[in-house]
Amino acid sequence: LTCLACLVTQHAASGFSPVGVNGMISTFASRIIHDDSPNHVPREHVSLAAKKKKKSVTTAAAGSSSGGGFGAVKEKKPPSKKQIIKRLEKSYGGTSGEQIAKATQERIQKQISQQDPRVQMAIQLYQQLQQWEGHKAKLTVLQQAQLDPAEMEGARRARQELDALYAPSQQGDEAGVVTSDQDVHNLLQKFTWDASADAKAARALTGSMNADITQRIERACQVVAQATGEDGLCLDVGCGFGVLVPYLVTAGIPADHIHGVDISPEMIRNAHEQHGNGPTFTACDFIQEYEGPSPKFRSIIFCSCLHDLPDQMAALTKAASLLETGGNLVICHAQGPSHVMRQVQTNPVLVQRPLPTTEEFQTTMALPNMKLIMEPAMAGTDREAEEGYLAVLEKV
Repeated sequence: LTCLACLVTQHAASGFSPVGVNGMISTFASRIIHDDSPNHVPREHVSLAAKKKKKSVTTAAAGSSSGGGFGAVKEKKPPSKKQIIKRLEKSYGGTSGEQIAKATQERIQKQISQQDPRVQMAIQLYQQLQQWEGHKAKLTVLQQAQLDPAEMEGARRARQELDALYAPSQQGDEAGVVTSDQDVHNLLQKFTWDASADAKAARALTGSMNADITQRIERACQVVAQATGEDGLCLDVGCGFGVLVPYLVTAGIPADHIHGVDISPEMIRNAHEQHGNGPTFTACDFIQEYEGPSPKFRSIIFCSCLHDLPDQMAALTKAASLLETGGNLVICHAQGPSHVMRQVQTNPVLVQRPLPTTEEFQTTMALPNMKLIMEPAMAGTDREAEEGYLAVLEKV
């Protein structure tokens, strides 16, 4: 395979001129600091090789923190604000937004630089192509027809080179280091959220959430609690550091009936640190690796994370398979669908499509045995301004 530097030079010479990796990382870091969404993620654990697939990491209650007896586990107290500030200063070099953004960018860059050269090349090509597709999506059909043929050829060659990286190598390996666009997408999500996990968790503990955002999250969690009941189980997909746990508990779900899954082991570490031995947290790829408990869940929620997943339809299909009959699938974004649309435009590498509309739930994204019982607000409407985005599907 051609070296990465040569590939970039070739594509630039052909007129295909994407943003570089440093620009991409800067965009990631900026999103981490300036996105007020309560939960992020995304976030699935990438398999770098078929025969080197990592096992998911699950942490759950091992015993009661209040009861004594042999084998009881003493629950650790969440860190104090003073401890959090010290951790931020040590990890990010300070507590200001600028310091955290700079350190986050450096962390992501370090993780990328430590990857196999083929992974680094795949990241670069994938980023180029997503930026290119994002650019084309903003154009009319007429404007697309007038694109420079040299740019089109450069994009075509970039796609060929990326597909070659995904194919089995000529050196006898059973599989490439990364095998699909989804692998690369998930790897970038993991790098992003691992790099920002401590800062995100600290922000939640030391800051405050907008009142409108809080009310919308409370409403979504109440919907989850109504479906879950006192003896059912619920799953928070893209749980991050467990931001929904106190809302779900307040809504009436026992802590040990709450499960969370996230791509980022660092987010899961923070979740366990903040919420002790009650909820069950798992670090893995939700779509490809997560199995879930038995019995199945009575409710599953995607809070401000569905847009981060590489394949929304696959994610919803997986969630539906984990639901009991009569269970609810809840999708919410407190800042609304317009917010996600802007992310699609400004960060097409990580956010590739908007949230599903009512029409899509009933047509192209319709799921077998799933009935839409609460329609989400449309972007740009008064209802969006009042409610954000909240969709509920019931398994029938």
